[in-house]
Amino acid sequence: MKRSKSQAVYKFLPAMWVSEKTDSGRSVTAEIKNWNNKKMENIYHSFIEGEIKRQINLFGKRGGDINAFNLEGNNCFVIVEPACNEGIPDIIGTMSPLLFYCSSCQCTFQKNSASQVNDYTWKCPACEKYSVKQLQMIYTCECGYAQPIKRPIVKGVTELLYKPNQNQYKMYYRQGNAEKVAEFAITCPNCQSRLIPDNAESSRNYKPFSLRIINLVDKRSGDFFEKGEEAQKVVIAKWFEKLTQDEYEKILDNVALAFSDMMRSDEQRKEVEKTVQGMVDAGLILSEQFEVFVNNMLATKQQSGGVEQYVAACDSLFAKLKKENEELYKQWISGYAYKLMQYDTIKYARRVFTLQDAIDKQMELEFIDSPDDVLDMNKKLGILNMQVSCDIEIINCTYGYTRKASDPVNNQNKRCRLKLNAYDKLKGGNANLVYGAKLETEGILFEISQRKIIEWLLVNKVISEEQLPDIDDELSVKRWFAENVKGDVISAFGEIDEEEKITKYVFGLLHSMSHAFIKTTGEISGLAGNSLTEIIIVETASIFMYAQTTQAIPLGALSGMAENNYVHFLNKMFIETRNCVFDPICTDRDDTSCSACMIIPEISCNHFNNELGRKYLYTIDNMEQPLIGFWEM
Repeated sequence: MKRSKSQAVYKFLPAMWVSEKTDSGRSVTAEIKNWNNKKMENIYHSFIEGEIKRQINLFGKRGGDINAFNLEGNNCFVIVEPACNEGIPDIIGTMSPLLFYCSSCQCTFQKNSASQVNDYTWKCPACEKYSVKQLQMIYTCECGYAQPIKRPIVKGVTELLYKPNQNQYKMYYRQGNAEKVAEFAITCPNCQSRLIPDNAESSRNYKPFSLRIINLVDKRSGDFFEKGEEAQKVVIAKWFEKLTQDEYEKILDNVALAFSDMMRSDEQRKEVEKTVQGMVDAGLILSEQFEVFVNNMLATKQQSGGVEQYVAACDSLFAKLKKENEELYKQWISGYAYKLMQYDTIKYARRVFTLQDAIDKQMELEFIDSPDDVLDMNKKLGILNMQVSCDIEIINCTYGYTRKASDPVNNQNKRCRLKLNAYDKLKGGNANLVYGAKLETEGILFEISQRKIIEWLLVNKVISEEQLPDIDDELSVKRWFAENVKGDVISAFGEIDEEEKITKYVFGLLHSMSHAFIKTTGEISGLAGNSLTEIIIVETASIFMYAQTTQAIPLGALSGMAENNYVHFLNKMFIETRNCVFDPICTDRDDTSCSACMIIPEISCNHFNNELGRKYLYTIDNMEQPLIGFWEM
């Protein structure tokens, strides 16, 4: 059966067991061994590697075992994708387990290798009926160990029976007139934990750690990002309106010049001071005007393409943070700029369908009577802006996996730490493989009002009035977000610690809104639940919802919904997200979320469905301490 590359990155990865139907309709389980792969080209590797390292380090800080990875230096990972060579399988697996049983007479037998399995395997050697089935169970442990189930060894016993309707975790044998039990349980050879078998395909046995990253497909942006810390500070300065998008574009058009020595202030100041002194000597200006003219001329020169003034502007904005701990400041700059670069790539996409375009189209079709029908609903939901961004390239990549649990904090096995397992290393090197796939798609960018979020935090006493910025000053609001909403504590595998209360509430709100967007879009557009997914950029309070497939129908369905049905989408989401078919059971839960309202398939959620709840969006009265819902302010 053919699978898309995106599916392969999530569902057909090395060291996992998968099941498929054969041509005869028989279910067969196999262990994925490796991919026939090639190195992924035309990606900005350091951009992706930096985020992989951050996530792995977060896992380690939460008590997990990350010894399988070498995180020192650069090029610790190699991102590969299916080679797609004609006639050569891209994904290589082998049948496993090799334990079989007859559903008719319950007899069992073991094969030594997959090569021994043939058409005759499915005919029972005892009753000669074609009623043989593969026992599709495996052992897994939090320490990373895994093995397929095998027949228990009972001294002096050759015939074992399997009776799944009686007990699927035991086998039986005859001893005289009595029927004895042969336990399936084994001891983990690594950590001595007691292991019992489980369904080979169960999500408990393999939890892939994946990233969805916006690729910097524009070579100018990639070259710019490679300039390191100075480039990162320029991106931050732009977010704080210290340079315009046009000025930023000029830098991108002349990256080498913008970062060259000739654009540095020391050299320029010498040149400018010489010119201004000549003006003083000629009597054109007064000597006391010297510094003013020097600074003005220097600013004009630097606006022609240099970056130094923008670097200084960033340092000035966050001087306190830099003074407190310069090393932490550098780490923060790197992570913050990384998110802003992704936001910029979406915001300034090659092709954009704006909110005004949607309003004009729906006015033309007479779906709305006034632009206020859209604008008022956007304001009610806290949506500052909506746009469709086209030709966005997403890199889906999986860099490791755990077994049994995804968050070290929730590990119940006291004998071992939860291990984040690495994939094989590149042949002839020390770099770990990362399995990836590119996807060019379209999506909808929702920018949520940071001001309204801060007001919502205040109303719910998450922050005090003393912590408020000047909410009428946009730059003050942005700066407050930058200093208080810490994207670097958000992981892909666990909940945010209570100590980071502001970030926890802000991310919970954005994540819940994102799932409401996805669920409602699926219902209106007809897209399957796993066809849409999310990227949340908490630093800009932005949500990017996009189609996970390159098929034409899903792509057109997204832009078509925004173009023709946006106001219907908003109204439907606001009304229908409020209730759940499992209420009041769902509202009695602390997280006020379940599969009927907030939870979406894991393939669509970057965060294992953590930090969700209708409680963020609506006031749920029967909660012990109800919040004022964001959509009800």
